[in-house]
Amino acid sequence: MRLAVAALYILASVMTGNSDAAQVFSCDGAEVRIEVVARESPIWEERAEAVVTVQRAQAVTVLRYLNIDFIGGQCIVNAQSQPLVVFQAYCGGSGCADLANWGVVNPQTLRVLTVPSDTNQKEALALIGGSVIPKLEMLSVLTEARKQGIKVPD
Repeated sequence: MRLAVAALYILASVMTGNSDAAQVFSCDGAEVRIEVVARESPIWEERAEAVVTVQRAQAVTVLRYLNIDFIGGQCIVNAQSQPLVVFQAYCGGSGCADLANWGVVNPQTLRVLTVPSDTNQKEALALIGGSVIPKLEMLSVLTEARKQGIKVPD
């Protein structure tokens, strides 16, 4: 039994691009994975790509982000009792809109309801149906890239 579990773990690691850390959760029957993956590029800012994957049965929605510093998400239930995949992807500098940059995906239809932008905080709040934005656990893209041996600045 242990051997079968170990084989499944190794197979899952190979199939997911060997990312060291990822956020993985379910949302109303959809499987969500938020991770940092390596890309080939001579430009260091493009060597680590943040990827949000929402999959239900054989259908999948994939959103990819370059040049961001943080990404994270969770499943929430909005004011209309509708589950939603909510995530945030933003840069980390002083000019970055870290209270905005929200993405929302319907886990039933896999439809993208909004994508991260510097001005979408009000839109995200309207979709969530409240006045408080959820506090998310965020992955540092550079930290995850370094863990994977991706050549990025220290």
